[in-house]
Amino acid sequence: MSTSWHDSLLSTLTLGTARQDRQEELHAWLEAQEAFDPTDPPGTEEQLLTAWAITERLQRLQAQTFMPETPVAAPVEDRQYPPPRLSRALALILTGTYPHILTEALTVLEARSLLFPPHLLPELLEEAQQRLDDEPETAFRLLRAGGQRAAWLAGHNPAWEALSPGYAVAAAWAKEATPGKRAGLLRRWRQTDPVAAREALADVWSGQSPKNQETLVACLAINIGSEDCGWLRAQLAPKRKGVRRAILELLLLAGETQALNDLVEVATAAFDEHGNLVTVLKDTAAKDILADYGGIKRGEDIGGYLLGVLPPTTLPELTDRSLPEFWNTLNKAQLKAAAAALLLYPDLAARSEFVRFALRANPTQLPVEQVAAITATLPQEDFLAIFHELLTTEQHALHYGSLPRILALARTEPWSERISKAYVHQLVATLRELSQLPYTLQRDLQQHWKLSIPLLDPHLLGWLRTYLHSMTERSDNFGRLATEMLQTMAFRRVLWEE
Repeated sequence: MSTSWHDSLLSTLTLGTARQDRQEELHAWLEAQEAFDPTDPPGTEEQLLTAWAITERLQRLQAQTFMPETPVAAPVEDRQYPPPRLSRALALILTGTYPHILTEALTVLEARSLLFPPHLLPELLEEAQQRLDDEPETAFRLLRAGGQRAAWLAGHNPAWEALSPGYAVAAAWAKEATPGKRAGLLRRWRQTDPVAAREALADVWSGQSPKNQETLVACLAINIGSEDCGWLRAQLAPKRKGVRRAILELLLLAGETQALNDLVEVATAAFDEHGNLVTVLKDTAAKDILADYGGIKRGEDIGGYLLGVLPPTTLPELTDRSLPEFWNTLNKAQLKAAAAALLLYPDLAARSEFVRFALRANPTQLPVEQVAAITATLPQEDFLAIFHELLTTEQHALHYGSLPRILALARTEPWSERISKAYVHQLVATLRELSQLPYTLQRDLQQHWKLSIPLLDPHLLGWLRTYLHSMTERSDNFGRLATEMLQTMAFRRVLWEE
């Protein structure tokens, strides 16, 4: 029904039939709509009201009617889906039965060039969305495991749009004002378009508080390069000390010659005649350089400052010492600063050397938490080589309370057969040797059992069944944990079946 006819009927109803005579036209239209009641005389108010009711309803329906866009078909995948048995295992991981096996499942799928099956993509995308802020690398690893269809789905659901390859980061940045949310967007932007991300930060920089500037500028560490140095150096002038120090760390990460030369000049003045780091810096020129870059924090000495910001090999080279020889001259606080630099700079060789040093050093002098974090970042071949060497020289290296056990448990990739057997031997030996375990020891041992379950070599199920048979018959928590270990190992073996 046209809008003009609708409006004409409304006019007739308003003015009355005496002034708007539409008898013949109205009668013909009602007959055509099969809405004509032969008992009604032509031109009556009943026919007029009937026609108005029909046109009014048609008018509303017409306003609500829309033509949907032609749906775009899901893209064709270039990788295969897993067999049914593996698909069922993946479902158990995503639905919460074996969530701690997710990383291993991703490794298996990547190694075999397989994808998560389509029916699990909603759960996969939900998991990826939950990890996006705190674990962006894992989130996008999950997205890749879902294939092109997962990316396609993410682009069709507002709840997952941040995972979509076509996500408008620039538009989201323009709408967001919360520093924490902006930092997440900036980190993601730096991964895909570092220049645009830096320019976006530059646009809002002057309006940020010093604390927010510290938070946001740290995001530039992702894909940091020489092209960032000009803008960073321009921001050194008078701002809060913390901002200048954050900028200095970025300049050093980017390899800027001026920043490195300045800090080397400070470092040269920070050694005494015996080649040891001093506590208080006395050289006036060195102090001025430090002030330009924000200075040191309250309670921090010059040695800890330099160890924390310079590349890990810089100070040892200045003293003509090897890395282990240099680390041996440091106290615990200085070793903590050195470990922080190792986590900051991508020097994998120095990290491996530090773990070797830590395994030979006095554990009470080590920053254990930082050493564990460094161990977690080692390439698998480096970790295995270091720990195989250790087990060759020390049979019981993985005993309760040892540093090697703590470092091994920091890993995310499964251990080798040799490390796995050595670890299980030590777990069981502790329980056999102590008839009454203190509560604290029992709690720690239970935690160690749980942490090791996803790290044991997945091909050791047969050996474990034999070795832990008597353990599963225990009525305490350790019997339950031994049973859980066997059940999870049986499940993990499904992941690796060809």
